[in-house]
Amino acid sequence: MGGDRAYQHFSTRGFASVERRELWEHHNARALLPLGVRSIDGAVLEASEDNVRLTNLTFARVHASPHVVERTANHIAQSTVDGVALFFSLAGDAFFYHQDGVHLQRPGTLLVCDVSQPFLRGFAHGLQEFVLTVPRRVFEDVTESSLPREPLVRSFADVPGGDTHAAALARLVRRTLAEPTADSLAATEDSALELLRMMLAPAGGAGAHRAGAIAWIRRNLGDPSISVTVVADAVGVSERTLARAFAASGGTVARTILDLRLERAHRILSRPGSPAVQEVAVACGFVSASHFSRVFRERFGQPPAAVAASAAHSAPRMPDPAIR
Repeated sequence: MGGDRAYQHFSTRGFASVERRELWEHHNARALLPLGVRSIDGAVLEASEDNVRLTNLTFARVHASPHVVERTANHIAQSTVDGVALFFSLAGDAFFYHQDGVHLQRPGTLLVCDVSQPFLRGFAHGLQEFVLTVPRRVFEDVTESSLPREPLVRSFADVPGGDTHAAALARLVRRTLAEPTADSLAATEDSALELLRMMLAPAGGAGAHRAGAIAWIRRNLGDPSISVTVVADAVGVSERTLARAFAASGGTVARTILDLRLERAHRILSRPGSPAVQEVAVACGFVSASHFSRVFRERFGQPPAAVAASAAHSAPRMPDPAIR
């Protein structure tokens, strides 16, 4: 899901009134989701969007005048986008129509929906929102559950009763869109996935133990001393209980630690301007650069230096977000 650059900015300003709707549809089809757009009472569409594309996730900040968007069965059939969208409303009430009913989304609330199902959203007074898109396989892996059958609505306001994980996720999206620096995007994605897990993973039982352990591991990947014992102590369960929780999903704690280290290293090296390979190894918790290179090659089929060189050669330089 997303465009072909890490950071993008688009605005309808400066285009002819009759072109704006089509251009807005075209941009969103490339950057977020294919949608149909209709104005209200023939008003001229004023809209802008900032997008940051991570390896798996896409963040967006949207400002727009009153209008309606619709994702139809035809959009879905012709699109490869499949997963969930999280809409963080910042200003302006929004109506969300789906096959089983309607939701009124007010500022300070988060709506999570399955984008493989048709929906219609209306913004009678315009909108300001953050959007986060998550592919199906990533969502199901992170939350250990299927896509929501009905839209989920949570409060992300920092008030009593608000969802603290949703609030933290909204702050992370805001910071990332404000300063989308290439060297921070890998850690940003890890943090976002952790918050999604904590917010949406089923509570209780082995799944909760595993989710809590993975969240802790992600926060501490740079520590080379992480072990099964350390993780079990950190999440407050016995080593045997933790091992069973991971075995239920066909894995082990040690393998998960290694996989998470390698995935973060690959994301860092895949960005232009990445640090030296040895620095990446240390940042991801590897004690030995030679061991890092060996297991990296086994996992990804090429050495770390080759991934970094390919990113430096082919990826475009990230624009300065201050220059629009």
